[in-house]
Amino acid sequence: MGAPIFKSADELLVDLGITEPEELDMEAIAQHCRATIVYKPLKGCAARITGNEERAIITIDSECRRERQRFSAGHELGHWMFDRGKSSLYSCDERVFLNEWSRFNPETRANRYASDLLMPDFMFKPRATALKKVDFETVKSLAHVFDTSLTATAIRLVERGPLPSMLVCSSCDGVEWFVHGDGAKGLRPTNPGPDTFAHDILFGGEKEASGEVLAAAWFEHDIADRYQIWEHSIRGFQDRVLSLLWWKTEKMLMDLDDYEERRAAKRWDDRD
Repeated sequence: MGAPIFKSADELLVDLGITEPEELDMEAIAQHCRATIVYKPLKGCAARITGNEERAIITIDSECRRERQRFSAGHELGHWMFDRGKSSLYSCDERVFLNEWSRFNPETRANRYASDLLMPDFMFKPRATALKKVDFETVKSLAHVFDTSLTATAIRLVERGPLPSMLVCSSCDGVEWFVHGDGAKGLRPTNPGPDTFAHDILFGGEKEASGEVLAAAWFEHDIADRYQIWEHSIRGFQDRVLSLLWWKTEKMLMDLDDYEERRAAKRWDDRD
């Protein structure tokens, strides 16, 4: 029979003729890839995959939420596609699905594969564009359509949605990781201070808060105190806080580009 050929998420969907979110049957997709999904209680991990060059068994924790099970299945299929033959066993816990997004390693790659499979661009982008805002109400609406977790859906909205935004995951120790869309490239968030809703949630009893804040509350930049951004923060897994930051207008981002171009030109002039 031979080993399964590598397939990107898009190629799999084309092979199977899948065009709508409700058709994303992970068990059927896995079988098509010569992997069988089974469900049973697991200790110490949310999912694992064992296999050889030709077939695999993906075991999913039967006690996890349905949306987590689906993402776990997509994640393990990512290992099956990218890492087959490198190891006979990948065992992934909840921290992998929460934390492995901004690094470059096999776990991040498997997370990305799961996102591409469960929220493909041709389905996701039109629905995200129609909702016209970046907050957790939009995330919840999209998560319901695609049967995905809030974290995975929020990341997809930021990275593939039409509006300039960023998702920041913070703990009491500071920023754990962040992702951004194309419009917010070059910006790096600071640890959430007292003027952020994330700080209120981390060190108070709130579970969720939203509103406008000064951009300087999140970004150390010479012009950040001139602009406001929209922040929506919620308490997440293991006392982390997820914060969606949205530029309702792109003036700050355009001014930042101009500012950096002027600084670069000045540095060049100073060399002469």
